[in-house]
Amino acid sequence: MANSVLTKYYTHVEPRLDEIEKWVDEGCTKAEIARLLDISLWALDDYTKKHPQLAKILKKDDKWNTVILPKLSDIKDWLVNGATVREVCSKLAISPDTWYRYCREHEILMELVNMGRSVLCNQVEKSLLKLCTGYDYEELKTIVEEDKNGKKRTKIEKIKRHQPPSAQAIAFFLRNRMPEEWSDKKELILDTSQNEEARKKLFLQMINGELEKEDDIIDCQEEQQRTDDEYMQ
Repeated sequence: MANSVLTKYYTHVEPRLDEIEKWVDEGCTKAEIARLLDISLWALDDYTKKHPQLAKILKKDDKWNTVILPKLSDIKDWLVNGATVREVCSKLAISPDTWYRYCREHEILMELVNMGRSVLCNQVEKSLLKLCTGYDYEELKTIVEEDKNGKKRTKIEKIKRHQPPSAQAIAFFLRNRMPEEWSDKKELILDTSQNEEARKKLFLQMINGELEKEDDIIDCQEEQQRTDDEYMQ
């Protein structure tokens, strides 16, 4: 039995060293390599101890420890910044198949992926909410001044600006969060600077559940129309 196991190295392993090296580069585990060679994992470990050429090839194995683990922090940052699986794999020099296999085999990586996606989604939701309610921001303006002697001086001035709510963002928010109440057949108020406060008030009432009847919405729209008419006069 022992001789039968040992001779398999020369019939099953040695002729396929180039293939084994390729499998290792693709991120295959020792268990997977043993299965591809039709030998036991114990036999592969035994051959690794006895044959330096095989040991050298398999030493390259385990990209999880050599490539993935040292870059877990980078992977999290890439995912948070919106990198796709293909982009992450390109940075790690691994195939998408290897990436998905590591996700299945290593819970820490799967948790990292889910956390990265969650953070990204939260950031997008916060940005969308800002577009829906409006926000203040600072704009930098470069001013070049010249004194009486002709000497130029540059100074940076901060200017406060206000971005009014976006009707498009509000429509997107409502169609996805409240599809039954706000389908495409319902109209949102127009996006003009004069009705910003009315639009913001209506949006806040809607997300707080204060507008329960369509009549309430019509009343708000009529009130806003009166405001617009007064402004035009």
